[in-house]
Amino acid sequence: MKNQRLSGDGKNPPGLPLNYVLRTMKLTALFMLAACMQVSATAYSQSKITLTTKRMHLARLLQLIEEQGKVRFVYSNDVLPNNEFVSIDVKDQPLDVVLGKVLGNTDLSWKMLDKELVVIAPGNTVIQNVKVKGKITDAKGTPIPGVSIQVMGTSKGTATGPDGSYQIETPDNATLIFSFIGFMEQRIAVNGRTTIDVVMKEDMKGLNEVVVVGYGSQKKANLTGAVATISPSTIASRPVTSVQNALQGVTPGVTILNRTGDVGKDVGGISIRGRSSINTTGSGPLVVIDGIISTSNDMATLNPNDIESMSVLKDAASSAIYGSRAANGVLLITTKRGKEGKMSVDVNATYGLTSPTRTPKYLGSADYARLYNEARMNDGNTPQYTEEQIKKYADGSDPDHYPSTNWYKEALRKNADFKDIQIGVSGSSKNTVYYLSMAYQNQLSLVPTKTLDRYAMRLNTSTQVLPILNVATNVAFVKQDINNRGDEMTWTELNRISPTAVLRHSDGSWGSIVDGRENGNISKSNPVRNNYVGGRGWDKNNAFTGGINGTLTPLKGLSIKGLMSLKLDNRMANRFWNTVDPLVNFDTKATIPGTGVILNKMQEKWSQRQVLLAQAYAEYERTFNRHYVKVMAGASQESNTYRNVNVGRKNFLSNNLGTVGAGSGSVDDMFNTDDDQMTDFVTDRTKQAANGSYSEVWAIRSYFGRVNYVFNDRYMLEGNMRLDMSSRFAPGHRLGAFPSFSAGWRMSEESFMKDIKWIDNLKLRASWGSLGNEAVVPIGNYYEYIGLYPGVYSFEGNMVNGTYQARAANPLTSWETVVMSNFGVDGTFFNGKLNVTADYFIKDTKDMLIEQLLDQVIALKPAYANGGRMRNKGFEIAASYNGTIGKDLTFTVGANVSKIKNKILTLGSTNNRIHDTYYIDREGEAYNSFYGWEAIGLFKDAEDVKNSAGQAGIIQKPGDIKFKDQNNDGVIDSKDRVVLGNDIPWMNYGINLNVGYKGFDLGVLTYGVANVKTYLSNEASVAFFNGGKVKEYHLKRWTKENPDPNAAYPRLSISDKTNTNPISSFWLYKGDYFRIRSITLGYTLPAAWAKRAAMQSARIYLSANNPFTFMFDKRITDYDPEMVSGRGAYPGVKTWAVGVNVKF
Repeated sequence: MKNQRLSGDGKNPPGLPLNYVLRTMKLTALFMLAACMQVSATAYSQSKITLTTKRMHLARLLQLIEEQGKVRFVYSNDVLPNNEFVSIDVKDQPLDVVLGKVLGNTDLSWKMLDKELVVIAPGNTVIQNVKVKGKITDAKGTPIPGVSIQVMGTSKGTATGPDGSYQIETPDNATLIFSFIGFMEQRIAVNGRTTIDVVMKEDMKGLNEVVVVGYGSQKKANLTGAVATISPSTIASRPVTSVQNALQGVTPGVTILNRTGDVGKDVGGISIRGRSSINTTGSGPLVVIDGIISTSNDMATLNPNDIESMSVLKDAASSAIYGSRAANGVLLITTKRGKEGKMSVDVNATYGLTSPTRTPKYLGSADYARLYNEARMNDGNTPQYTEEQIKKYADGSDPDHYPSTNWYKEALRKNADFKDIQIGVSGSSKNTVYYLSMAYQNQLSLVPTKTLDRYAMRLNTSTQVLPILNVATNVAFVKQDINNRGDEMTWTELNRISPTAVLRHSDGSWGSIVDGRENGNISKSNPVRNNYVGGRGWDKNNAFTGGINGTLTPLKGLSIKGLMSLKLDNRMANRFWNTVDPLVNFDTKATIPGTGVILNKMQEKWSQRQVLLAQAYAEYERTFNRHYVKVMAGASQESNTYRNVNVGRKNFLSNNLGTVGAGSGSVDDMFNTDDDQMTDFVTDRTKQAANGSYSEVWAIRSYFGRVNYVFNDRYMLEGNMRLDMSSRFAPGHRLGAFPSFSAGWRMSEESFMKDIKWIDNLKLRASWGSLGNEAVVPIGNYYEYIGLYPGVYSFEGNMVNGTYQARAANPLTSWETVVMSNFGVDGTFFNGKLNVTADYFIKDTKDMLIEQLLDQVIALKPAYANGGRMRNKGFEIAASYNGTIGKDLTFTVGANVSKIKNKILTLGSTNNRIHDTYYIDREGEAYNSFYGWEAIGLFKDAEDVKNSAGQAGIIQKPGDIKFKDQNNDGVIDSKDRVVLGNDIPWMNYGINLNVGYKGFDLGVLTYGVANVKTYLSNEASVAFFNGGKVKEYHLKRWTKENPDPNAAYPRLSISDKTNTNPISSFWLYKGDYFRIRSITLGYTLPAAWAKRAAMQSARIYLSANNPFTFMFDKRITDYDPEMVSGRGAYPGVKTWAVGVNVKF
């Protein structure tokens, strides 16, 4: 059919063009005529349209629709956008649906005048209101009550009644949105109609959803492995400092140890289904971003708004495709690629405050002095503080001599602000779609001298070079700068220094008085002074990732994909320790000898890691009759190169000098490993002198494949195989094979299940597979390390260097192997309202790498050998329910829980391994268990002491901790130590809620752990430890007046002859807690409001992270339950933020 186009003469005279007026009059007349014709819903062309186009010009696309739809379009060439390209993929769809998709992103509207004539004109040419009524049913004709009908772009809406009928008044050119839980949303253009009946189709998106897996994707319905998908909105809807921390409580089996660190170090530790090895190196999951092997730091610095999808591969069936790198699970992240159409801009800006969740509750000086006197008297000594001094501490009359210093309050900010702005730009040109994002984050530390600035940029493109060839690029750059105007905070000193010490005197000088008199030791223990004047430092990290990948589709169903990538991670760090003037006695104004720093020093470190990856794979899929087959095979090669250089000098002429070369060139003024400050600075796995370098090179080559088979959409089989060859092992031991097999049965598709209407989908899964871990073994474990001793002996009167073997070698070392079995069920019920997933798994680690026992006369660091075994077994359950209340309120509530039991089965040549004094790895027990004495209360009196087992070197008195004599030999010694518990949470759970109401949205995310112990030692729990402070809970101590054997704290003492300090169950606390992880309240402006402000959408929100925490052990509540057991560190934080998200 020939188009009837209304065209002018192409000229544009001043004022209102005549041709424009004529065209408008003609189109208006046509629309008025249409309004009078009362075109019914059945007046459309009955022809079905099938079209698949990629970026076709709108005019050409309309011609194709005319041909298939047997209609004629009437429009002016001038109203069609000149550069409007449309992609569409429809099959057997009616004309109104197709035109809705084609013109949906334009300002054009359309109206059918008869069965063959359609007028297209600007949307605001003529607008009239009509009353639309109709009935909503399901595919069987059953009326559906409660269906939401919304006028698109407005807040106007209604809902169907009990009989499925509805009525609504709407502009005649509007689009109605029909939605109901369990059914697919439908958008239908009114186009003047007064009756619109709708048949709702069941929503199968849960089954048809495509899930990213290793080297490809699969339909969710066909998955046979344990794969969890995490919605990007879960992460991006609230401000987070790292992606890891945002995952806590979201999915079962994923444990996030959110042990907050200082800025730039707040990367939560992740474990999937428990620890797979006793070795800490290589214990985290594999992170893959856009197909490129990445690090946990890459994930932490990733812009949350860049994430398109995230998958967690938990079992061997889903992870085995990554072989020797997947023993601890896999996190797959795909970033946004951009969308076809006009350019859109997404801006997200956040401002917030962080503050400590909890800080230690130390007593003031008056109580400190009273308890110190009591401790001395308990030890048989005289009191140190007089009543007059205690009175001065209490009334604050002489703060220059008798202060009551709250060191945490003085040392840390009460609040530290952070700012975050993210901009994303998406769009397309003729053959290319693109996504560009930029982000900036400024975060202040609670330590007043430290600041973080992070800049991130990402550019992803996809170009259709040829009909059969697509080329995509991924480029990301992150620049992170941490600047510290002072020295590092010494957390041990902050937890130790007495409140009776003066921080600053009234004349502004640094404190020189402790306990009312001069004390030069405060020069080293004053953490605030050391932080402000001790030095400075910075840490700069520049990370670049670039990848290019191509997809060739020469035949239907066949695709060949290749990827090449380069990762560069450059770090530069600098630290300068100042010369510091000595303290001045506040009373005499005399300099206090030994309180200054007379020698300054500086160290710089440069490091670079380079990772090159090349991979290629082909996949072929085909469906014939009731059979679906997909085959994939490929290979990859990755090489890693790391190198660092450390340089250091002492004795600079000024603290203001900023280069190492400005220091002294004398050999005596160079750092060495005996310098404690230097070894604190160097954090690599190997201790290095400040003037030296280190490098390592390793590579891994892999071949992998996968086969999927589905019969009749209900019986599924999958097999994976990966072969890895790693240079970490000696020749002859580098090859490892890692297979997996899995099966699934969609029993809901069986005929005997068809009459059970409340079951939408029910699938059983089972899998078995083998994974590996090559990252735990040190590089070069198979050859001897040779060290150098400088000046080790004299030869002819001269000192001569010598060499020594530093570590034994083991050329037989090979992979740690993880064998996992998994049994699972996936279910969807009640028209998609209820979703349930449950898994039971057994995860066995074999050939675990353990340091060999050597003859004690050989002073060698032992090599690693395969010999240990460990088992994790447990279950995971996740459920969610979504529903509506009335026509406006929607909600989703979810819950998840996972329980893991860990046990070491064998440790090879030894049955236990004690480390860090506090922990033990023992056969039959959980990994990294606390190992100490079992406390059975306190000694009540002298008779109780007399009748109990003694302890060598300890003078036991009433009120001291009483240990159980496990072997009944009358002596408390190392033979009585037992396993006391574990600080790794073996049970995790979360409850989540999302509510929507008329533009408002509320999200609540919670997280809890159970079956976990927390050990607080030394300054964190023991009164007067190393001259330290006392806490509020020490007031609940044992005393002669209250000889309670179950008191919260034993008899006070400052003697080292008590049994207070040894590790025992007395200092273990129930670490179970329940935390409100986040609360986010948002409001999205009505679309009409946003449009008037030239915005596509706008949302404002308030958010709180970690606002409330409920602990189950009430004995001590002044520590954050997620912090590591020990002596104290950077506190856990909570945040309060306000933000805005605008789309243009």
